[in-house]
Amino acid sequence: MIATAAPRERGFILVGVVMFMLALTILGLSLFSLSSYEAQFFYGSLAREQALQRSESGLELVKALLTSTPARLENAQSAVGQYGITRAIAYQWRSANLSDTTSRGLVNWDSSVVVVVTARERGESRTLQARFTPIPPRNPYRDLVTCAGRPVANTANGTTPTVELYGPVWQTITSAADTVWTPYAKWLSGRPFISGVPPTPAADAYVDARLPSASAPTAWDSVRCNLTFRNTGSTPRWFVSPRSPTSGSGRPEYNQFGFFTDALTTISVSGTCVWVIPAGVCFRQRVIVQPEPGRSGTLVIVAKRNGLAPGYTNTGIWFQTGLDLLDPTNTKLFLVSQGDIALSSLRNASSRDMRALSIVAGGNVEFMPPPSGSTWKLMYDASMDAVADGLVASGAVPATSGGSSAVFAYTGASWKETRLP
Repeated sequence: MIATAAPRERGFILVGVVMFMLALTILGLSLFSLSSYEAQFFYGSLAREQALQRSESGLELVKALLTSTPARLENAQSAVGQYGITRAIAYQWRSANLSDTTSRGLVNWDSSVVVVVTARERGESRTLQARFTPIPPRNPYRDLVTCAGRPVANTANGTTPTVELYGPVWQTITSAADTVWTPYAKWLSGRPFISGVPPTPAADAYVDARLPSASAPTAWDSVRCNLTFRNTGSTPRWFVSPRSPTSGSGRPEYNQFGFFTDALTTISVSGTCVWVIPAGVCFRQRVIVQPEPGRSGTLVIVAKRNGLAPGYTNTGIWFQTGLDLLDPTNTKLFLVSQGDIALSSLRNASSRDMRALSIVAGGNVEFMPPPSGSTWKLMYDASMDAVADGLVASGAVPATSGGSSAVFAYTGASWKETRLP
């Protein structure tokens, strides 16, 4: 049998290469398509994670907003528009009924607060919810003395402790020198010092804001120096100073303070009255604060620094001969200044009764008690707490800055992702 030659098999490798390249092309296109999908998935996941992080930031922002004064639940809504936040609420229960909630009004410090925040990032929204226990800030108007500076004992009348203090004292303490005044006073209740940095009252801005709409005093007898502030309403009423009596025009204080009297001054008050003074107030002689007959009253004096009296330029309120609260049950007195406040016994050695008193100063509080044989009594009683809280809630006293603020403590196991209705 004669063998025949096989046909030529040229081109087989070329065909194989072409098929291999086609397979690689198909695989490459598939991987490219898959990478695009993976990129979309990655950016979607990134947006969701960023939205979650923004919601967590929103929870912290709402907590900070709730600590502002006055602390109101609707303050939470100010977070909207920041950090991608689209909705934010803080609510509390008004009763044992779980559906009876409110997201408006003052924070109830005896009830937990639920914060719900929604944030959005590139089309992705996440909503977080957490519960917090509110711990209220210390109200400086609940103290006998709160000063961002320190109390100062003026020993011009001797070193015998003739001033008695009844109530808490909150002052800045950075060294032993800040408490050297204590041996010159009998601090009989309210010890020890309140810990933490005391706040500063925003008294200057408060006076500027309230002055344009404040009323003239209800009555002013410039000869007898009898001043009356009357408020028959349920909300605070603001008053401006009358013209200083000309009897004191020969004294330098007449031109150094916004209001000055050089004679015994009697202030009668009813209702909640706030006296705003733009350039300080000074009383050269004794001051009597009393309720109007048959009524009770709270007087708040808010004064800016005088800026002119030598050695006392930072002083906003100065009683040069002390003061008396004749009926502490029916009259409360709150002294507020961003500068210093001074209670002196420059020319009278008589005893003074200053019960139902609270002093809040951004500077120092100076005491110059009388010589041995007389006694000054300064008292803040716990019965004034409700009054002090009411003044803060109604805006009858300046807001404070710095110091120890409110705290909203996280309640364990309450953090969760949810939806806003």
